[in-house]
Amino acid sequence: MKFRWILFLTLLLSGCSQNIEVDNSGERLEDSPKPAANPNAAPLARAGATEDEPKIPPFVKAYFMHMWVEALYSPPQNKHPNPKWESPLKDPVDGRVWCTDCHVSGQIDFSKIPKVRSPMVADLEKDKSFMAGLMKKWVERLNSEEFGAKAKLKGTVTCLTCHATNPELE
Repeated sequence: MKFRWILFLTLLLSGCSQNIEVDNSGERLEDSPKPAANPNAAPLARAGATEDEPKIPPFVKAYFMHMWVEALYSPPQNKHPNPKWESPLKDPVDGRVWCTDCHVSGQIDFSKIPKVRSPMVADLEKDKSFMAGLMKKWVERLNSEEFGAKAKLKGTVTCLTCHATNPELE
């Protein structure tokens, strides 16, 4: 009886490894090269952030970008909207600005970054220097010849396109 079990286990184990190929080059994970950090790998990370400043998660920044782009074709939802607002786009219905008009690398699938309001969004909305810096950067890109968004504009966009007063001074 014991012999049958040994024979059975031997056949079972030899059958289990019939499709396995052993490949052992002797390389160890500890000896493999470390991947190099790409400084452009996080295009939505906070611009100019230092080691002392917290990193802003991409989904938080994306919330603000969604709101900002929406303000180009529908009345802005900021605290002090321009009462004489009109869309700066040549065609606010069919000529909208898309994320890919400025983010041309194709590294990010913007359809996977939804507009999600989080507690961090509420905190950053109160940070005038953060919000002003973000808007200045985006307005500069929007108006830049380097990106496709400029061709969709009637003219130059400024902070006062969407705000009744300069947001830095509010």
